[in-house]
Amino acid sequence: MIRIRRIAGMKIFLVRHGESEGNLGGTLQGCRLDTPLTRRGRRQAEALAVRLAEAEFDDVVASPMARARETAEICAAPHGLAVRLDLELVEFDWGVWTGLPLDDEMDRSVAELRAKWRSGDVDAGPPRGESPLEAGARAARVLNRLKAVRPAAPLVVAHGRFNRILMATLLGRDLARMDEVRQRNGSISVFEWDGEKAATPLLLDDVSHLGGDVSTPTGKVDWARA
Repeated sequence: MIRIRRIAGMKIFLVRHGESEGNLGGTLQGCRLDTPLTRRGRRQAEALAVRLAEAEFDDVVASPMARARETAEICAAPHGLAVRLDLELVEFDWGVWTGLPLDDEMDRSVAELRAKWRSGDVDAGPPRGESPLEAGARAARVLNRLKAVRPAAPLVVAHGRFNRILMATLLGRDLARMDEVRQRNGSISVFEWDGEKAATPLLLDDVSHLGGDVSTPTGKVDWARA
């Protein structure tokens, strides 16, 4: 159960989807590869739903991709809320790298790209994919739509890389810092946001609701389990 003090402003519950078939297979998924949750991924979503059962969210918005949509539906069911789909919550576009195995060669290629991002070159992207700058523009539009709808406590369900970009945008940080907060499968992060200033983080990448047999094993490519 999440018990966080309520202060003025919108409280945003941000969730990363449960483990997907693509995560399990060790491939770069991005927005072009739409794989469903694994059995463990559904158990992660169910554990998250139990944890969120008494959370007072009043809106649920999700990426239309199967792994995020299914996670959102499982979490929304106890509250009797419908899931709104936002096309701009889809995962980062890995371009021609989509669907490739995360082997040593691909790990080196992505590591080189991430080094560029950390150095501040957030306009760089994978071949025929998008850059963090482009994905950050999507994140800003998502937040502007939330601001316009103005729910008191929305639950937002999306993806590993995009959530990092969304969090950096929400916190008013440079996108070069997006990897400072992990995004594990089935994790929950909570923010207080007034719609104007940088948000206040109340909880980041929390997976305390997942037992050892439910958590997705992590490794050197955990950053990319999108």
